[in-house]
Amino acid sequence: MNDLEPVSIGLISNPNSGHNTDQFDEIRALIAAQTNITHIITQSAQEIPVALAELAAKQVSVLAINGGDGTASAILGEMLEGSDFENTPTLILLPGGTANMNAGDVGMRGKLLKTVKRFCIWSNQPDSTAGQLVERRLLRVRYDEKNHYGMFLGTGAVMQGTEYAHEKIHSRGLRDEFSLALGTLRTVWGVLRDDPVFNQHVSVQLQIDNNPETRQHDTLILAASTLHRLFFGLKPFWGVGPGALRLTVIEQHCSKFLRTFISIIRGRANRNAVPEAGYFSHNTDCITLSLEGSINLDGEIIHVNGPVTVDTSKSLQFLRL
Repeated sequence: MNDLEPVSIGLISNPNSGHNTDQFDEIRALIAAQTNITHIITQSAQEIPVALAELAAKQVSVLAINGGDGTASAILGEMLEGSDFENTPTLILLPGGTANMNAGDVGMRGKLLKTVKRFCIWSNQPDSTAGQLVERRLLRVRYDEKNHYGMFLGTGAVMQGTEYAHEKIHSRGLRDEFSLALGTLRTVWGVLRDDPVFNQHVSVQLQIDNNPETRQHDTLILAASTLHRLFFGLKPFWGVGPGALRLTVIEQHCSKFLRTFISIIRGRANRNAVPEAGYFSHNTDCITLSLEGSINLDGEIIHVNGPVTVDTSKSLQFLRL
């Protein structure tokens, strides 16, 4: 987005996501007062293609998304699969969901209502973007002849942590990064206690790029992402390589789990974080996972039985206000 060019702004909202459910009327009123924002409200994923077509016809150069990680991934995936935009718009992610991990890295951080007000103010002076633009790719997950998109993928104990968060944390009204942190702490505690609810490992065959070599992992935790920062600033990827896809695998019988895990999530992997001790991390462009189980892609649970190819989309431009 060039600061000298006129800016046409579109916004797609999911009123059923996370923080939107209890304050959407106020948000809608704030947006309605802005004559330069085209606001489309979608009630289901089936309405997304129509919404994108309408905004493309209006030639919007900035597309804002008010929803959670799943909503953003569904909209961006539809756009990448072949929308009517002549030029890919600059993107703004509002923290309208439950966890908002993607918005925490490439979008607007803070309470939803405050970020909407900030977005509205910016929409009246949209020429101030210097130093606020970042580029990221999306993960493209290919399974069963269908593409799924997201920015974080996990399996193994990630699945048990997700289920615990939905059942015990989100159901009590706890949201945002704090809820993710609580889920992670409970998962780690379950692993340390060898709690069968949390310590459910999965066998994964892993291929990296076009290397024919297959690695067999008895996986405790597998995480892949194009984000530079997860919730609370966690950076659990310490591998080398130029690829945009960041991969970390922690095996079931890894040594010194607690100490090494703490060093990893702080972004300072210690000397024990090596393959021989059950810890593996690498940056790449494409991986193939073969497993029987479930993966979590930005909150979308995909049940798989066989090979799953994960690569990355073209680079997208995000505006952090």
